[in-house]
Amino acid sequence: MADKTSPCHKKSFLSATLLMFLTATIIAVPKTAEASYLVKFGNNITVEEGITISNAVAIGGQVTVYGRVENHVIAVGGSVVLGSTAIVGGNVISLGGIVVRGKGAEVGGSITEINRPRIKDMIESVISGDRDVWSWIYAVLSIFVFFGLLVCELLIAAFIPQNIRHVSTAIREDTLKVTLWGILGLAMIAPLAVLLTISIIGIALIPLEMLFVACAVLVGLTSVSQLVGSSLFQLMNKSERGIVGETFWGLIILWIMGWFPYIGVMIKVFSVIVGLGAVLTTRFGTRQKLPSHSEAPL
Repeated sequence: MADKTSPCHKKSFLSATLLMFLTATIIAVPKTAEASYLVKFGNNITVEEGITISNAVAIGGQVTVYGRVENHVIAVGGSVVLGSTAIVGGNVISLGGIVVRGKGAEVGGSITEINRPRIKDMIESVISGDRDVWSWIYAVLSIFVFFGLLVCELLIAAFIPQNIRHVSTAIREDTLKVTLWGILGLAMIAPLAVLLTISIIGIALIPLEMLFVACAVLVGLTSVSQLVGSSLFQLMNKSERGIVGETFWGLIILWIMGWFPYIGVMIKVFSVIVGLGAVLTTRFGTRQKLPSHSEAPL
């Protein structure tokens, strides 16, 4: 018989999740029609004079600012141009381009350019033992990993939306059980790989095991992101944005919270565990009901 979860349990999980991400919600979610998070792939962004937005992120395009950006301006594979009337409250980052700052442009944070000459300088600084450069390298790698994960999660949410909803429902309705399955799944990765080394055929299957684990973790993280995004819109009494929109904002929140000391690592580990456990119990979202208690790992 399938395990049933009371409404009180569901509300408790929802409340805990929302409290955990409340701080990030305030940062990540636009509060007015004038302040929005503008993201474009393969296109340029222009913030005209008199316009105010929250953040501007261009992937494979240039960001030109004449108006006001309350937080950060980021261009990956493009440059950033700040007109004389531009006001940026946070940081300005260009990965693969340059930052052109007009006279009178205001920047509240730092200005960072990561391009070929700068990368060469960074490598030389690393070789010479400059510790400060390592933090920049970590930050850049983190940004690239985030955008790669973002693209993968949005594609997964778009192509198998029903499976993602089944997995996220399992996380919401029986958090403890999927957590136990997630811990068991992670614990079995190494022993299973060792067992496969006994035979030649088994050795050939080890890459398939790693691929299976990677896919399971990725689908699980997509489901966690969708659940966080969906919970966020429920908290704010907003209409549904679709599974892709929920996944996008959920991942944004998780990524921001991941930068918090200590709690960020805990959130990342917990997300991987519950996501993997829910994927295993629902067989990649192909079934809605969780296994009975007799099938649980403990």
